[in-house]
Amino acid sequence: MAQPPTGISHFLAGDYFVDPYPVYRRLHEESPIFWSEIARAWIVTPFEEVEKGLDGDDIFNQSERMTKASSHLSSEQLSTLPHILTNLSNWIVFKDPPDHTRLRRLISKSFTPRSIAAFESKIEEIVSNLLDQALSKDVFNLVDDFSFQLPAIVICELLGIPLEKQWDLKRWSDGVAGFTASARITTEQAQHAEDVAREAEGYLLQLFAELRRNPNDGLLSKILNAPKDENGDGLTDKEIVGLTIQLFFAGFETTEGLIGNMVLAMINNPEQERLLRDSSSHLDLIPAAVEETLRYDSSIQKQSRVASVDLEILGQEIKKGDYVHFMIGAANRDPRKFSAPDSFDITRKDAANVSFGHGIHFCIGAPLARLEAKIALRQLLERLPVFVLHEPKPTFPELLAVRKPLQLWLASEPEGTDPSR
Repeated sequence: MAQPPTGISHFLAGDYFVDPYPVYRRLHEESPIFWSEIARAWIVTPFEEVEKGLDGDDIFNQSERMTKASSHLSSEQLSTLPHILTNLSNWIVFKDPPDHTRLRRLISKSFTPRSIAAFESKIEEIVSNLLDQALSKDVFNLVDDFSFQLPAIVICELLGIPLEKQWDLKRWSDGVAGFTASARITTEQAQHAEDVAREAEGYLLQLFAELRRNPNDGLLSKILNAPKDENGDGLTDKEIVGLTIQLFFAGFETTEGLIGNMVLAMINNPEQERLLRDSSSHLDLIPAAVEETLRYDSSIQKQSRVASVDLEILGQEIKKGDYVHFMIGAANRDPRKFSAPDSFDITRKDAANVSFGHGIHFCIGAPLARLEAKIALRQLLERLPVFVLHEPKPTFPELLAVRKPLQLWLASEPEGTDPSR
């Protein structure tokens, strides 16, 4: 029997989760679209097809995604997961118009350019305080001490959730990620997601009651206390629970990974770090460094759709109801779109990416994530003379959709560093 192409045989196998990009390279060469039995989905890698697919709301839908992702679980197993399934059904990302339009309109005012700009001084202060604490140690974990806490604090401030809940938010979000971001959900991941969804819902319903009694300036308070004739949406508390969990999942999973992947890219490409530090206009290069990180090593590796009609992609017949994974991480390294796609180059002329999605489901928090990353990178460059990786080496979660270092240890006062670095 003929062996499958190397790219296909290595997909979701071996060192894929440590470094998926050699596999993506082979897929571009050998199998830009193929059916994965492990993921039970079509895998699409070229930039043009990924961009079209993410914008193809006339031929793809979102509302059936979790049904497809959990279709291998028995009806008996699914019956034990009422909290996580109900919660996810209320996420904006799993909604089609008009429900998607209604929910997105409800939160869009909190993510306008003016609203985001108003957060800038607050983010500067948060970054400075976190680095004060991190750099008081000889060696610090960039993830726990900084790249998680920054977006977690920001999303708590934005939503009006007490800051002491940030570690619970991380635990809940990581549990949900095991359900939404896996290639194939295991029984253990499903049960853990159900447990954290039940816990999160219990806390949030208590918080909603408190915010109705004592409103604050956060987004949740505004949604909960909005007059019916102002929004006309009549959201139930369960819908607001789902919306909230999606916001804190999206609010820090993406940014935590972006910051960690960005620092790691600098460490692995010291000439780019030097260029950023030595340039007289290094502040002008910081936005480019953020954008190149989004292209080079996106924290979101794929978005999925379910075909709502029969269609064809690159000569393959996709049937109505088929599950399709549009591989953002692979699209961002497409050699037909980018010169030297596997090179990290903050001065590249062909900069582009689909890391925040495309079309009506484009990430509403993208401007906030970019702002956090730019402020974080600038202060890290100012406070650390060089990025020096410390043992143990970074590890990555075995998730298809999310890529981020689980820990990234740095020396706060590097000694004996090669000055040419």
